[in-house]
Amino acid sequence: MQYWINHNGVQSGPVDLDGLKEMGLTSAAYVWHEGLPDWVKITQLPELQGVYEMVAQDVEPAVAGQPVQAQSVESAPAVQQPEYNSQQPAATEPCPPTNLVWAIIATVLCCIPSGIVAIIYALKVTNKYNEGDIEGAKRASETGAWWCIASIILGILTMPLMFLMSSASVA
Repeated sequence: MQYWINHNGVQSGPVDLDGLKEMGLTSAAYVWHEGLPDWVKITQLPELQGVYEMVAQDVEPAVAGQPVQAQSVESAPAVQQPEYNSQQPAATEPCPPTNLVWAIIATVLCCIPSGIVAIIYALKVTNKYNEGDIEGAKRASETGAWWCIASIILGILTMPLMFLMSSASVA
């Protein structure tokens, strides 16, 4: 069987039974192996008796005439888990609107140059929000919305010019 050890705050393993005997463990060590739900003190596993030395803090002298009390189980040391970055900021504020759909529609139907700028700002919204920059995300959302409006207005203004130019070239 393979064991993982936490002794004096240092985790090591997997180690077999012979390796445990060579480690010079004390009764303050914690052990885990497959099948255990959590870390336990080495003194709680009967199969490891004789692998460790008792330390003074774990030995309680018996008072004459009274049975020795069972020791309270200390909580096992926390296993350090790697930090997981979920790409969500700690803020409870929702992400501002990206306006990406409107930016794409304005680019395709109205004005390509200003529509591309609107798309760029729409993409910045989510990036800034994921970085935790809520104010930056709000500014990018608002700026992107203004570029969508500008693209639509430019498209409306240039439509008659395009119609006149195409009818003039036909005549």
